[in-house]
Amino acid sequence: MPQKKILVWADDLRKKDILSRNIPSEYAFEFLNDYSILDEISPSSFYFILDEAMVSSFPYEKIDNDAVVFVNEVCETLSDLPARKGIIRINAWPGFLRYPLIELSAREDDKKDAEKLLTDLGWSYRWVADVPGLVTPRVITMIVNEACYALNERVSTKAEIDIALKLGTSYPLGPFEWSKQVGSDRIIQLLTSLSKDNERYMPAPFIENILQQS
Repeated sequence: MPQKKILVWADDLRKKDILSRNIPSEYAFEFLNDYSILDEISPSSFYFILDEAMVSSFPYEKIDNDAVVFVNEVCETLSDLPARKGIIRINAWPGFLRYPLIELSAREDDKKDAEKLLTDLGWSYRWVADVPGLVTPRVITMIVNEACYALNERVSTKAEIDIALKLGTSYPLGPFEWSKQVGSDRIIQLLTSLSKDNERYMPAPFIENILQQS
């Protein structure tokens, strides 16, 4: 039986995250560097656009209308993405696809085919509300921000704050370790977006300098 092809646009970090998972033999992930060859390759029923730099410029009109398209978009909502069938928001911040549970958001009519693929792949998933930050990135971002406030107030050191969070919550990483894995630019971008509607997400003073030195 021929393998079912899944086309993926991803940077090196997200490629490693995908390949760290168990992939059933009946599926093959084909990693592409750009989308200029879309007209030259055979189409697929499933696409993963995990490189954030490509999300806004991707030629979605060249993909079959019945295809399922997983888009790595954490800050923006479905209303900010192309108005087409089959768009699935996925939390693919660096490292998150390595975790057992994948976080997704989609319109109700688009969930069935996505669920079929994820079940076939053996990937556990959870549908969450279509809001900026989804759930986990929103929580992690707030934790990182609070850690920056604590550092500004000289409550403790970065290393001690990381240790305290891991020991107190059993989280795999501390706030500054999260920031290093995810990237400070993504943390600050989400905080800035969330703070437009809720001031409790206002980025801490000097957060950019703090995180860049992590």
